[in-house]
Amino acid sequence: MSEKEELAKRIEELCGWKINRFRMKIVTDLSDWMNIFRSDVIRIGGKDYVVRGNINEPRFGIDDQPKYWVFSAVDLENGDEKIIKTVFIETFNAHIGIFKIKCYRAPEKEGGVLDLVRDDKRFMQGHQYNDEKGNNVRVIDFIRGKSFFHTLPKIEKPHKQYFEEDLPGILTKLSGSFRAIKHLHDNGFCHGDIRNDHIIVEADTGEYRWIDFDLKQDVSDFDIWSLGNIISYAVGHGLKTFRAIIKSDDFSDDVKKSLSAADGSAFYNYRLMNFSKIYPYIPQRLSLILRHFTSDPIGFYESIDEFCDSYDEMLHQEFL
Repeated sequence: MSEKEELAKRIEELCGWKINRFRMKIVTDLSDWMNIFRSDVIRIGGKDYVVRGNINEPRFGIDDQPKYWVFSAVDLENGDEKIIKTVFIETFNAHIGIFKIKCYRAPEKEGGVLDLVRDDKRFMQGHQYNDEKGNNVRVIDFIRGKSFFHTLPKIEKPHKQYFEEDLPGILTKLSGSFRAIKHLHDNGFCHGDIRNDHIIVEADTGEYRWIDFDLKQDVSDFDIWSLGNIISYAVGHGLKTFRAIIKSDDFSDDVKKSLSAADGSAFYNYRLMNFSKIYPYIPQRLSLILRHFTSDPIGFYESIDEFCDSYDEMLHQEFL
């Protein structure tokens, strides 16, 4: 039996697919990732993985943004689900208030993070390898669960009830997530792409786990500012835009008139960050933290240590 025949048989055993071995490719050079397709076999790190398809990035309710350089795959040794990330180079600018920050993809940085956080369940797990052309390829364990972005809207309660019953536990778990980012910074790394959909709430354990570390900036403050967006999403029970608040019958005309541009997020000026304006029961210490991330901040966190200490002090004073 030829090698491709053996692979086709194994794929049928694990996945139930009938494979045309003449069309199947065994890929050892992942440079041309646009020509890797379903049922092709990626050979990397001494193992074989059959490609199921590309990973889609579900964000802001849009589920059809394929990442063509990232593949869903099955380990042909044991049937485990994997995510395989190839090399994709891009640069773009992000904005925090008036500041423009260059972001760029750094596959080797993500590989270094994977090495650092081995067996630390606050993070996704995986290994980095070089293919036959020296491309950095990361093979990552699939985490079964939903993103933080998609989990919070499932809690269908009025905000006050959510604030009292759910938010304390959410903020407590986020403390561990923020300390995980501190661990990266303490070891010379950053996350680089902190977003609400880059925390996975693991289905079996309910634990929060960071994913996707292949973006980088030349300023560590980017991570700290991005953490403000996570807190905002948690406290607001989702995204709260000025437009939605103005159109809502849940808030009085006086409350709506009290809002100003200075209450908006430094990242996204159309989103509210100063939630004490619309929810008067927000504790002062929590409100002060949020106001560090407005377009007109009351102050700046100079390090991840200062941020984490301030956050944990607020948590123990107001919620625990």
